[in-house]
Amino acid sequence: MKTMTEKNEKILKIIHITSMSIWFTSLIIMFVINLLISKITSSDVFYYAHYINSIIDFQILTPAAIVTFVTGIIYGRFTKWNIKNNTWLKIKIVITVSIIILGTFWLGPTLREMTENSKSIGVDLLSDKNYLSNLSTIIWFSAINILMLFIAIIISTIKPGSSNND
Repeated sequence: MKTMTEKNEKILKIIHITSMSIWFTSLIIMFVINLLISKITSSDVFYYAHYINSIIDFQILTPAAIVTFVTGIIYGRFTKWNIKNNTWLKIKIVITVSIIILGTFWLGPTLREMTENSKSIGVDLLSDKNYLSNLSTIIWFSAINILMLFIAIIISTIKPGSSNND
């Protein structure tokens, strides 16, 4: 198997770690905003909290997650850390794909709907049971996503089952 040069591998590693850091930080920021959103009393502030979450999710977090995934696949294909031979890389791929699928097909559309409703309805949404249920679910799934991504970071650092820990 052809591997990349050491210089290119380092550049790829920098891109991978940076994008993962942006993804992880975005998740934490969105989690905190969602925890605090139910305490907002102004409809304008309520909407802008949702709007900021949407900007973070769709324009920062999603691209960072995609770059993390793509660079991870390249890293696992063209470096000594071959995906076939390293269970820890397979686990990271499963974690990454799970988070991306959950975000793409459930969390993203739910967040988009909540943002649209917050603009038209405002803080009155805080008395809507469906909204509160979605908010609670998003908070829990955000916490789970943070934990899963943190586990992926730990796996990347420890590289369990690997004899070469670079």
